[in-house]
Formats: sequence, C-alpha cells, structure tokens
Amino acid sequence: MSVEPFPRTASTHKCKAEILQPSVPESKGIIVKIPVLLQEIKVEIPVHAKISFPKGEEVLEIKEIKKRLYLTQCRLIHREGASEGQLFIGGFVRKNIQYASNPKERCKDLLSSMKSLTVEVPFDCVAQIDDFIVPPVGPSSNEKDEFSYYSSQPLGHGFPEKDRLMGNDLSQFHQISTEYFNELPYCELVKAEILEIDELITKKIKKEDCPCEEKQEFMMEIVLGESLECEDIDEGDGGKSEKGLELQDLSEKSFNELSQILSEEINDYEKKRDEAKKYHKKPQHLIVSDLSEKMVVDITLKILQAQQVRLG
Repeated sequence: MSVEPFPRTASTHKCKAEILQPSVPESKGIIVKIPVLLQEIKVEIPVHAKISFPKGEEVLEIKEIKKRLYLTQCRLIHREGASEGQLFIGGFVRKNIQYASNPKERCKDLLSSMKSLTVEVPFDCVAQIDDFIVPPVGPSSNEKDEFSYYSSQPLGHGFPEKDRLMGNDLSQFHQISTEYFNELPYCELVKAEILEIDELITKKIKKEDCPCEEKQEFMMEIVLGESLECEDIDEGDGGKSEKGLELQDLSEKSFNELSQILSEEINDYEKKRDEAKKYHKKPQHLIVSDLSEKMVVDITLKILQAQQVRLG
C-alpha cells in the first residue's frame, strides 16, 4: 500500500513531550523490554490420516519413514486481566516414505525398485491454558467517543419568527478515539515427540508363474575292464570265434544293467520332486496401495510476550 505524502509547509511546528511513568513495579534497577515466559506447556494431538500411493504403484513393503514437524499457527486468545486463555495450534507433519514398489518375481528371487513419497499430514487443535506463570499484558481495547455542538437555527417560512430549531449540529462530526498497540504473545517450539502406527491397507495377493524351468542332469562315467582267456577255434571261413561271441554277450549285458540303473535314478528323482511340490508352495506376496496412519503428536511449547521488566 502506497501513501502520497502531504505537502509540507515552510515552517516547523514544535511538539510537546510529556514524561510518563512506566507500568512496572516501583523498585530500584533499570527497566528493560524483554520476552517474558508466560507458560510452558505440552500439547498432545491425536492424528488419523490415510495416505494413498501414486496411481499404478504396487507397494510391497515400507522400508523407512522420516518425519519433521512444522507449526503454521500458534495464537493465544485471552481477555484482559484473565488468568486463563485458549491456544490455537495448527501445523503439519512432513513425512518422507521410502518403499519397495512394483515387485517382479524371477524364479526364486523377488525384484523391486526403491521409491519415496513425501506428504504433509495436517493437524489443528485448541488447548485450554488454565494458569500463567506471568499473566500476559493486555490486550487493551480501542476506545472511541463521539461528541457534538449545540446549534440554533431559524425554522423558516410558516413558523413564528421567535421560534428556533435547536439541537446538535448534524452537519459536523466530532470524536475522540484511542488506539492501543498491544504486544502479541508468540510461541517457540521446544520439542516434538511422535508416536505412530502405520498399517498397509487395500491388500491383494499377487501370483506370478515362474518363467524358469528346473533341469536336472544325470551323468555317469562307465569304465569297463575285461580280462578273458580263450582259445581260438577255427570253424571255417563262414564261422565266428568263441571269443567274439563272449565279448558281445558281456558288452550287451553290461550296458543293459547300466541303462536300468540310470532309469531307476531318474524315476526316483521325479518321484521325490513331485512329493516335494505337494508340501512346498512358493510364497505369495501382498500388494498394497494405501497406508492408514495413526499418530499421537506431543508438542512442547513456550508461550512468550515482550514486556517491560525492571531489573534489580
């Protein structure tokens, strides 16, 4: 707001100054104007809030929550000379929530990304102050008194000449007004304690099929050693030797036995795997989208006011 200055005259008018007595107890010592502690209080404020995560976010779990308390209002309302008053308090708790989001299942692993969400949880209340250490000064109410001057005027045409209209002059307005500039009590934060219970709500179970396939490899190393003693018997051009027949029979028998052992190993493994699947299920994880929060905020405050005090 801008105010245009009034034109100044060439002369300087003198002003009269009157010495006043400060409104403090009479005693020796200097008079100072300092902040005076009216009362120190602890206010308990219950808060209940519902926090929704960003749309499309699937929250697996909360990792950490950081909190900071801020006051936006702390105003003492009291009557002049009263020993009690009401303290209006308002503010918010700024919370930074770090959480694991959008989980993806990969075989036996669960992958998720870390994100954070910053929200402001508001609160307000009115606290009753029943007593003060030092009573606050004021507030003094502004005063305004009106006065007027008597006037007498002729009544005009149609009235006797000696009759007059007598009363206050309505063409003028006069008043005496007094305005007080009171010192406003203010607050200082000392300490804030927050007790909270956070619960994830809007839960749903998310199931994903494992894209991996389990594979079992069976390897067997076969070492055959043979020590045979035989005699060659010539049966003519179209015949076979007895040694050749015995080696062939032994090799076929050995490989048949090993093949049977390997088949039994595979069957035994598949049986155990199917049995284990009956009792072992993959863990299912919950997905949430909202956070229900209950807090009890304890705020320690000092209520102060600038007052004149005599030291000494």
